[in-house]
Amino acid sequence: MMTAFRHPTDRLSRHLGMRLITWVQGMVVGAGFLPCTLALGDPAEEIAFFENHIRPILIDRCYECHAADQKVKGGLRLDIRQGWHLGGDSGPSILPGQPQESLLIEAIGYGNPDLEMPPKGKLPQTEIDLLTQWVRLGAPDPRDGTMQKPTEGLDVEAGRSFWSFQPIAHPTPPQVMDAAWPLNEVDRFIRSEQEAHGIEPNPEASPAQQLRRLSFDLTGLPPDPDTLAAFERDPSEAHYRRLVESMLASQAFGETWGRHWLDLARYAESTGGGRSSVLANAWRYRNYVIGAFNDDMPYGQFITEQIAGDLLPHTSAAARERQLVATA
Repeated sequence: MMTAFRHPTDRLSRHLGMRLITWVQGMVVGAGFLPCTLALGDPAEEIAFFENHIRPILIDRCYECHAADQKVKGGLRLDIRQGWHLGGDSGPSILPGQPQESLLIEAIGYGNPDLEMPPKGKLPQTEIDLLTQWVRLGAPDPRDGTMQKPTEGLDVEAGRSFWSFQPIAHPTPPQVMDAAWPLNEVDRFIRSEQEAHGIEPNPEASPAQQLRRLSFDLTGLPPDPDTLAAFERDPSEAHYRRLVESMLASQAFGETWGRHWLDLARYAESTGGGRSSVLANAWRYRNYVIGAFNDDMPYGQFITEQIAGDLLPHTSAAARERQLVATA
């Protein structure tokens, strides 16, 4: 009986053959075929594909910026089906069955420098392929939940009716029965409403109460004992006016009222969000705002410097530095 001849390279050939098969399989997956035996059109298998492959990617890569329990960026939520359907500021992020037309796929592909997600780094190619395949399948997504549709624009004509855009009116102060109570025309409006609702005014505030209200309002601080005692001895109108001017000229005035603007501008000295990094020069903007209030800077100049301070003319190096800090 003839014994089969075994060439010494047979084992090597089998090894290379297996590697070739593995390589071909990888190329097939990379070319857009599903990484599992998925029956197209089978809802159960499509949902399983989402749960096994897509939901983990969304949780790990997207929820930090696009989920309800986080600060939603760009108005886009990816933690519910309706979120990607409505989309964010740029419109729907996914067009089911059309990955090449979907903003989400464009963003994760880093083909558009103005639209890159996640912003900290491109996803691994395997995850990009999975998301692309999911969209090609029609983006099956079992997640429920609702959200408000983003505002699509401003109705300018409707905006004109907003109270702050109305011409300044000069109404005639109303007549009141308690003519002795009002000290000025504003008081007549207040007393008129009180009388209409059967409300009696509170007793006049004591000098100590008046000064505490004034001090907290203008400086955010209580009056010091000496100032309080002096005003209780002399609660005259002239003394009150001097105290008002003194508080308006104090550093505390800008610190207190500048804080309201800083809150609106969302000022902070660190990034927050669990990975807090200190913003070493943020204090410069804080001091700019405080200085603007204390210097009684015109509001128009205050806004202009923050929008285009780096483009404005300047008369000195100090003015140039102030404008750059405002814009930064």
